[in-house]
Amino acid sequence: MPSGSGGGYEAGPYEAASVKAGSFRPGSFRADWLSQFGGGERGDASPTFTQADHLAPLKIAIVALVAMVLLGPLMTIEDGLAAGEGSVARQIGYLMILALTIYAVRPVARGASWIAFPWPVLVAFAWCWISLSWALDPGVAVRRVFLTTLVGWMAFSLVRHGGYQLSAQILRYALLASVLISYLFVFIDPSVGIHPASEAGNSLTGDMWRGFLGHKNFAGAVAALCVVMFTFDAKQVRRTVRIFAIVASVYFLWRSQSKTSAGMLVLALMGGAVFEFVNRRLRAYLIPLMTIGAALILYLLTAYKDVLQADLTSPKAFTGRGHIWSTLLSYASEHPLGAGFGSFWNIEAGSPVFQYGQGFVTTIFVGHSGYLDQLVTVGLPGVLLMVFAMAVWPLARLLVSEQAPKGQGALISAMLMFCIGHNTTETGMFERDAIVSTIFFFAVAFAHYATLGERRTVKKDAGDAVMRELRQRTRRSARPVVTAGK
Repeated sequence: MPSGSGGGYEAGPYEAASVKAGSFRPGSFRADWLSQFGGGERGDASPTFTQADHLAPLKIAIVALVAMVLLGPLMTIEDGLAAGEGSVARQIGYLMILALTIYAVRPVARGASWIAFPWPVLVAFAWCWISLSWALDPGVAVRRVFLTTLVGWMAFSLVRHGGYQLSAQILRYALLASVLISYLFVFIDPSVGIHPASEAGNSLTGDMWRGFLGHKNFAGAVAALCVVMFTFDAKQVRRTVRIFAIVASVYFLWRSQSKTSAGMLVLALMGGAVFEFVNRRLRAYLIPLMTIGAALILYLLTAYKDVLQADLTSPKAFTGRGHIWSTLLSYASEHPLGAGFGSFWNIEAGSPVFQYGQGFVTTIFVGHSGYLDQLVTVGLPGVLLMVFAMAVWPLARLLVSEQAPKGQGALISAMLMFCIGHNTTETGMFERDAIVSTIFFFAVAFAHYATLGERRTVKKDAGDAVMRELRQRTRRSARPVVTAGK
């Protein structure tokens, strides 16, 4: 991105390949990154390399990672909602993408930039690995935390060293391709492309579109995020393409009947518009209030939906997510450190759900809340670290940023708000290679990149000016008065 369009925004080392000569300062990416850890020197020159030669492997790595994540449900979901994790092709695929990522970023990665994670995310991951020491099923826990770390590191590293523009553009078109391919599955192979209500019991009414994404909730999230990606910071895309992408995605979202994704899409669009059109001081209050308020309302409506819709004397009045969440909260209240990362649902050692849950709760494989699912695995300290790293820290940096362009900030804030709200009633935070979890990583990486190396100046408001003037007057009045002749 040209330097004049970003208010201090600096292109990444690969992103600079498309920037006119003189608009990118070599070496800034390394110095700014190291400054986040308190090290590095300003002005360190970046290594010399032919950027065109390395753009190709970087693009391939981003496309491969997103494609593998999107294909994940098709490769791992077995028998309805049961999650299998024994796909050899999937494991080999991620290792190959890891090797490609290392090769792609090697020319520009130096020192601490290899870490890729910003410090809050690094601390959250560290706690996840520490939790293995008390995991109920260490074997399963190690595989799950390794995969989560792997996917997270690749997302952050590709954005960190490739830049926002390239990563966002590839992600944008990858989501659109997923929606269009899902249409093909709906019409060519309905047995795969349409989600029968019978697979999910009485909670679904009618058949829902899911395409090749395995479940209507995954398909709904992809369609909603596609709308977000083509609504904000997409002026470089032809208007006809943008309109087509938005209309196609909205219709697929409607046919998927994914209520959570639809509700969070409305929130994300409102939040993105606030960032783009409201002044910085006001949006710093509005966006957090909107996010917290929407998440709270969604949580309450979902938890008590069955109570509101059914007769209180009905035996099914207190089933649904409310029943699931009460089970998780009961376990968490007795195990403040949790069962260890990835050691609650679908484990070989026997899930605690069989002890704390009853009825249909013992037949499911997810808690339908990213926050509660992590609460029962990494405990209260772990989930607080995750929320800070994935929600509080990136939003705070973005909202007070003076350098992030409005369009870019609108897209990133909309992505963050969608993922934060979506995790209220669906699981998608630090959740291996789950679609929303991976997009969440990308969104936080975008926020970190957009504010990397920013120097904030402390601005004095009117109150500060008044107090400063009063202190000066006090000092002047305290001086001895010298009169003529004395």
